Amino acid sequence: MKYHIDSSVFNFNWEQVAISFWQRYPNPFAKHVLSEDVISRRVVGQELHTKRLLSKTNKMTNFVKKFSRGETFTFVVEESIVDPIRRLITTYTRNVAMQNIVSVEEKVVYKQDPQNKNMVVCERKAWIYSPLRFGASGPVCSFVHQRFKNNAVKASNGFRFVLENMFSPNEQSQSANIPGQIYMSKEMMTEGAKKATEYAKKHPKVLIR
Repeated sequence: MKYHIDSSVFNFNWEQVAISFWQRYPNPFAKHVLSEDVISRRVVGQELHTKRLLSKTNKMTNFVKKFSRGETFTFVVEESIVDPIRRLITTYTRNVAMQNIVSVEEKVVYKQDPQNKNMVVCERKAWIYSPLRFGASGPVCSFVHQRFKNNAVKASNGFRFVLENMFSPNEQSQSANIPGQIYMSKEMMTEGAKKATEYAKKHPKVLIR
């Protein structure tokens, strides 16, 4: 098993982060995220509970490909709780495809900086486990852990890009000057959405936990 923890800071207030949270995709740092679909949404007391299914591209090393049967898409369930009273956004994310190879569970908390109400702290934790045997689990977990770390940086940069474009459109920033600013092709997004729909129909039980 591998364990990951990191944190980042957004120079925006909690309300701005909460609004932008639903606009994270697409962005130029998350071209691997192809589609997102709301499975359920309800209000529980003061909290908004949402469950979404995301489809993503699935690049792997040749070693990992041996166990994946050549799957090019993977699917992730994201459950979020937004608490406007305590100014907290908490997400729980897990992969629902390829669990026979590796399982990744992530918890992310966005909370107002106690020292500065105009800043939000993002705390991320993840647990990576592989059920593979005969020495295969170690290399698989190491590969997935490294990819997770890279994607975590991209996730923070992508969210920051969205925040800057929504609330600081006239400011010149490093993330706002990305050459080309091409997110992903329409064909890739359409294909990802189709794959997600097909997966949800074939595996309705895995979306419930």
